[in-house]
Amino acid sequence: MRLAYVCADRGVPILGHKGASVHVREITAALQAIGHEVTVVCRRLGAGNPPPKVHAVAQLEPEEISNPDKVGGILVARGIEAVVERYALETGATRVAAARLGIVHVLEVNAPIVLEAARYRGLGDVDHWLERERQTFAAADAVVVVQRRLESYVLGVAPKVTVKCVSNGVNVERFTRCEPGDLGLPPASVVIGFVGSMKPWHGVDDLVTAFERIAPQHANVHLVLAGDGPQTDAINRRISAAGLTGRVRLLGAIPHDRVPSLLRSFDIAVAPYRPAPDFYFGPMKVVEYLAAGLPIVYPAMGDMPQIIGASGVAYPPGDIAALGSALAGLATDGERRLHLGAAARRRSMRHSWTHAADEITGVIQAAAAAAIARSAA
Repeated sequence: MRLAYVCADRGVPILGHKGASVHVREITAALQAIGHEVTVVCRRLGAGNPPPKVHAVAQLEPEEISNPDKVGGILVARGIEAVVERYALETGATRVAAARLGIVHVLEVNAPIVLEAARYRGLGDVDHWLERERQTFAAADAVVVVQRRLESYVLGVAPKVTVKCVSNGVNVERFTRCEPGDLGLPPASVVIGFVGSMKPWHGVDDLVTAFERIAPQHANVHLVLAGDGPQTDAINRRISAAGLTGRVRLLGAIPHDRVPSLLRSFDIAVAPYRPAPDFYFGPMKVVEYLAAGLPIVYPAMGDMPQIIGASGVAYPPGDIAALGSALAGLATDGERRLHLGAAARRRSMRHSWTHAADEITGVIQAAAAAAIARSAA
């Protein structure tokens, strides 16, 4: 099938380092790998990583990707049979173009974008945007979400739309066959690691606080943080003020093809999300931690307990003392780390990008069959 994957979000450069960018590259490459001919249509190409292995990548200017005629022209020129679109505030033109052409339009919802933008980025006129969101969800032939709470959210907005939960995946082979990277630490070091964006809700500041509390009693334990974001400077200052410069490595953003070897150099992985009553993340880092065979310390929120299972140590969300205790316990128990890491690797086999691509293909096929049935009725 000839598919278009559209990302009109100005905040998601296709070749960028953030998790959303990785998701676009991985799911489109997986769709191509299982036999589809995939054209990625994006607003921002960005830089820092190789392009996905797809049939074609087309970058449109902002005024073009918001124009149904321009988007429709690409769909016609490429002979596109179905569209998967990553939901964004800019979503709209692709839906109109697909409807005009009678092409199946599947909306991929990775977050409640309007509420997120209002909370964190100062979006105004929220009622207007929520109504626009309702219309967008309702008009889709089907919706794919990455987490069960998002499924409930979408159905709360548009009760009649078909929704399928397809969790984020991982390229298991890539994370199991690589060699560990060299962090330049002493041979007996125990490495606690985090990979992700330095944003408030990711809880990196809490992780630094927890490490600061346990560091004096565990001289061989080091903390490695990979990623960038709005909290990077503040975290750097915290590390310096706490006298932890020699014990904490802040690597900045790294290309995704270097993440597997970095994770293989960790002994413990952390996903220290802060408490949120509407926790809707489907953390890609978590399934990558699993594939790397790492025990994971995480707050018991969202789908993480089901995804991680017996492969990690959960703590009450927001409890920094419990986070520190979990880290200290694993740091001093190598046998338990090995046991949990082996369980993590086994568990990762359930979360391949190939499986995710197969699930999305099923959604597209079901939506196409439903459209045919409606037209014949």
